[in-house]
Amino acid sequence: MERLIFVLGISIGSVLAGYGLKRITRGPLQLIGVRAGHISRILKFASIFVLNPIPIVNSFWQLRFESGRLFLFPLLGLLSLATGGVAAVVVNRVFKIPPKRAASVFVASMFTNIVTFGGLIAFVFFGYDGYVFVQLFNMFVSLAYYAVGFPISEQLAMEDRKGFAISPRIILDRPYLLAPITAITIGVVLNLLGIERPMIIEDVSSILIPVITGLLGLSIGLTLFFGKIADYAREITLISIIKFVVIPGVMIPLGLLLGFRDLADGVAFKVLVIVSVMPVAFNALVPPVVYGFDLDLANSAWIVTTLGLLVVLPVLYFVLVV
Repeated sequence: MERLIFVLGISIGSVLAGYGLKRITRGPLQLIGVRAGHISRILKFASIFVLNPIPIVNSFWQLRFESGRLFLFPLLGLLSLATGGVAAVVVNRVFKIPPKRAASVFVASMFTNIVTFGGLIAFVFFGYDGYVFVQLFNMFVSLAYYAVGFPISEQLAMEDRKGFAISPRIILDRPYLLAPITAITIGVVLNLLGIERPMIIEDVSSILIPVITGLLGLSIGLTLFFGKIADYAREITLISIIKFVVIPGVMIPLGLLLGFRDLADGVAFKVLVIVSVMPVAFNALVPPVVYGFDLDLANSAWIVTTLGLLVVLPVLYFVLVV
């Protein structure tokens, strides 16, 4: 039970702390010409691309290569995004959702909070074995967001769209997106070379994993705003069904078919269950700002599905851990 309380405290608690800090410091920050959004971006970048590679390297350095099926996880990560995105396109057409709302439904359904919440949950529940599978699952996710999710959402928001396009220059424009992949590669190489792992990296990583989630939650809270949730009841309901029913309805049976219950003492399958039921990623709020479609809807979907963790997380704990 302590683990459950710890996860809820770090994940939801850090977001609430960030929101409270924004309310308290709004005036002083304006006086010195600093925006909360700027601080939020610094915290996100530092957490994901500076701090996070350290526990990633540590996790893969000690990874036990039991089966080649380990490396199916990056493909499953992409499949989960595709499942959410395709389901959103279908829902938009069936319910005739207007373009600017349809684009928000798409990003909210496709973009999933894998690392911030999923990484912490897997680590607290299953240690580094769990954290490894989350990082594998997330390996190409950020690239897919920018290369596929962003341009498709822009097209969906247009009244006269003619088709979908992807961005082939994503690596050249944002080379820092390769940081997690590079960290995984370094960890695997060190592992295969048989180089002894210093214990200090494990001690540091054990501290960094909850710190990273806390900093990301704080950064989210600093820019969080409460939109008109009631105005988007239909769209939020559809997004929630996609997140908590459709995506796990595809990914969990697939994990069983691939035999993940027999991999890493069942941890692989349990982590797949966790990352399959995570809420909307905060990154889903970026495309509406960039391309000018419905930010209130994306924000409201993030709030509602994240609060859904208060129900989902205890269920995960009692089904997967107890």
